[in-house]
Amino acid sequence: MADRKIKMLCVGIGGYAHIYMKSFFERKDPDFEIVGAVDPYASSAPDYAALCERGVRFYSDMEEFYKENYADLALITTPIHFHTRHILTALDHGSNVLCEKPLSGVSADAELIENRAREVGKFVMIGYQWSYSSAIQALKADVLNGVLGKPVFLKTFILWPRKEEYFSRGSGWAGKLTANDGTVINDSVAANACAHYIHNMLFVCGEEYLAAEALNVRADLIRVNNIENFDNATIRFSLSSGGECLFIAAHSADVNINPIFEYRFENATVTYKEGGSIVARFKDGTEKDYGSPNGAGSADKAYQAIAGCRDKDFKPVCTPYTAAAHTRCIESVQKEKIYNVKKEYVRKKETLVYIDGFTDLLKRCYAEEIMLRETEEFERMVE
Repeated sequence: MADRKIKMLCVGIGGYAHIYMKSFFERKDPDFEIVGAVDPYASSAPDYAALCERGVRFYSDMEEFYKENYADLALITTPIHFHTRHILTALDHGSNVLCEKPLSGVSADAELIENRAREVGKFVMIGYQWSYSSAIQALKADVLNGVLGKPVFLKTFILWPRKEEYFSRGSGWAGKLTANDGTVINDSVAANACAHYIHNMLFVCGEEYLAAEALNVRADLIRVNNIENFDNATIRFSLSSGGECLFIAAHSADVNINPIFEYRFENATVTYKEGGSIVARFKDGTEKDYGSPNGAGSADKAYQAIAGCRDKDFKPVCTPYTAAAHTRCIESVQKEKIYNVKKEYVRKKETLVYIDGFTDLLKRCYAEEIMLRETEEFERMVE
């Protein structure tokens, strides 16, 4: 394998796959080649023409590809409810796997996937890209080595407005609890778009190659758009490794605020703001700069997977077992009530539906480290 290019199958070329394709197309002298693409809606994907120009052949499903071809690596960027079956199909045909987050809608799938991967001698990576960044790896190493002390309180804040077309994209699975065949999806602001940032709190506080567990999960879930599941949340939980976490995320805000966090440990407070570095400020006045969690970019994990195909000792830092901690957290979240917002609080700007005053309210929750249910506004705005 050292003297040839890694053969890659792309399963799904719409949506997030565009991030990978942009990086792949810009790569000079790549050590990999895309040998096939599986997507029933391929012709509507933004990179369809570019892939055609490069001679990539398209297939209706994975079995059709594997009947006549082989891939060292399957890059899976399909909807949540397809993840497990697509991962297992790739493993059964001898491919290593990089699958986009989350693991799936069912945490028990991790055991099934891990067992199959061991049987066939292949690896499976779940694509929480911060987990693969050198900054997060260095931070986690310091947590594991006791440099920062035990976790005390970790909080994360993110506002990613999503317009109505976001919820109607693709085959209509966005914001759904289950697929037509009953497969669990649980797509939400916490399970999908902003999943990285719940997972990261669990990941940095977990053992090596694992994540901590979310315990005593409480959640205030709000629905504004015409979907089954929630599109805004404040979630609070305890960590199995000690300390508490607060996660605040919204799709129905009127401004965009990329993820920020503050992780407090016994010996230091670790902060991150968009465009900056992760910085630990220790109680003795010293500081440590870990760098940006965004590393070399969102496609960097793909290049780690490609390199892993050549390394018989390669072990991904984020496996199905690692990712399952986030899925278990979401399973607990989904037991909570989903509240609808009263019409008098709903506003619309073009195709963005948002809650009047919601941005300031969530900022206050983050600053005061409280959940929505602890504010007077919450009772007034929900039905």
